[in-house]
Formats: sequence, structure tokens, C-alpha cells
Amino acid sequence: MRTWSPLGALALATLACALAPPANAQTWPLKPLRILLPSAPGATSDTVSRGLAEQLSRSLAQPVIVENRVGANGSIGMEACAKAPPDGYTLCATTSNVIIWNMVQRSNLPYDSLRDFAPVMHAGFFDSALVAHASRPYGTVRDLVAYAKAHPEQVNWGHFGVNTTGFMYMEYLRKSRGAPFYAVPYKSPPQNILALASNETDVTVTALNTAGPYIRSGKLKALAVTSNRRADWLPDVPTFEEEGIKLPLRTWEGYHYPIAVPRELVVRMNSELRKAYGIPSFRSNVVERVGLSPNTGTPEAFDQYIREQLKAVTELVNYLGLKPE
Repeated sequence: MRTWSPLGALALATLACALAPPANAQTWPLKPLRILLPSAPGATSDTVSRGLAEQLSRSLAQPVIVENRVGANGSIGMEACAKAPPDGYTLCATTSNVIIWNMVQRSNLPYDSLRDFAPVMHAGFFDSALVAHASRPYGTVRDLVAYAKAHPEQVNWGHFGVNTTGFMYMEYLRKSRGAPFYAVPYKSPPQNILALASNETDVTVTALNTAGPYIRSGKLKALAVTSNRRADWLPDVPTFEEEGIKLPLRTWEGYHYPIAVPRELVVRMNSELRKAYGIPSFRSNVVERVGLSPNTGTPEAFDQYIREQLKAVTELVNYLGLKPE
């Protein structure tokens, strides 16, 4: 008769545990999830996150709640994301300003983009345009620069923060082309675009989706777009690259987990997100409606892109001589 020793039983149990998939991968999710968002309700990223929450709720068979944590240029929400339990139940909706520009332009941040977060998926780009009030006597970037040089500090350039695409383009044209614009800060994108439409400012860089209705109505005109190709509905408007200006400043949206979330959950969530972005109704009702150009991919590709962006934007900020605030 064959007998089993305690040590033999222990060895078999250990082997079984080693061969079995991790428990959290087998059972996750067992409770509601949340998407933590460092922007206000009604913002474009909020619209996308709420549409995504509906898709994830269906595919994961658990409620998915969107929680807005607003303030300090996104730092409050990002700190909350970094400190969330690393169990896969808190997904962080991130954008270029909190992952890249805050890191480069803000001092004493309560988080670090590389140390505290695991990239899950790059969702895509919110492309912007340099737009002017329709009454202004310039129709191209070169015309604008020439006019600003001939009228120093008389071209009012609206922007909504030093860590935004608009502000960086203004500073680049000021430095590289010698165009002395007068910077006019606003608290939010809606205030900024309304100021331009009401003839309070002269030019700004803002999301194409935001400027679109005003361009179509004839109140504003587009001078250049930040995308890597011309917009389909603005075939005569060149890209900044066509104008000889290539900057690492395309606004993007993505998703991160707290850094200690198990790898298998990062991969699982990446799969769920890519599945959601592939649903035709989500793409037409949410993604296309807010003007997001999808660019889904792997966590590894997103991580590499972030590192390249941090390097390129740091070089740009150093060239412009901007100091962290």
C-alpha cells in the first residue's frame, strides 16, 4: 500500500498553485468598477468616459461608475488614481496634459507619470486648430506672424493654461518666428472659444470639435490643424507640419492603472477597452461625436509613446525657456 508523506502533499499543493492561473484573473471582477477622471463633468473626456462606462458595464457584467476629481490642473484626480487600491477596480482616464505637460511644467507634483501609473491603452487624439476671428486680415500662419510683427503686442492670443497646446504654440511662434503676441488667459476652453467668437480676442488654438460650429457658421476661420493630415471637412487648411512647424503637441486621451495592478489585469482591461472602442455604436455616438481620432494599441506601445513624448516636450520647454511653476 502506497502512503503519502506530509512533505509530498505539500509539494503537490505548491505545484498545483504554481500551475494554476492567479485567483484575481479567474474571478475578477467581483464588484463594481470606477473610472476616475481628473476633469469636470461635461468635459470631452467626461463624455467619452461615461460612454465607455456603459460599454464596460455590459462586457464585464458589473456596474462601472465615473467619478470626477477636479482641481489643481488635474493633480487632485491623478493623486487619487495613484493612491487607489491596485486591485484593478479603479481605472484612470488620463490625458496628455496630466501625464506629459504637468510632469514637464509643474513643480512639486503629488504624482509621477512613470513611477505611479501603468499604461493600459492609448485611446486616440483630440486634434486642434489655430483659428482666428473671421474679420481678421490674415488667413495663414505666415500672414498671422507677419501681422503680429508689424503690430507688436496687438494680436490677442487666447489660451486656457500654460500646460495647453495653444499656449505652447504661441510661445513657439513667439520664440522661433519673433511674433510678439499678447497672451490672454482664460479659465476654460468654453470661455476661451466664446471670447474669440465674440471678437474679444484675435486667435487661439483649440479643439477642432470645439471650433467646428463656429467655423461652419463663418464666425471663425481655421489657419492650420495640429493633426498629421488635413481634416476631411477642411481640405484647404494645411497642417502645422506643412507650414514648417512640427511640435509634439497633439492632445490625446488614454487609460492607466495604479502601478501595482497585476499585469494580467492590465492586459485584460486593455482587451476590454479595445473591444469597446471597436463597437460601431460607441464609435459613432461617442468617439466620432467628440472628435476623437482613435489610436488604440497595446500597453507596451502606449508606454513607449509616453516616454518619447516626455523627452520631446521637455526639449521643447527647454528651448522656449519656460520654467516649471
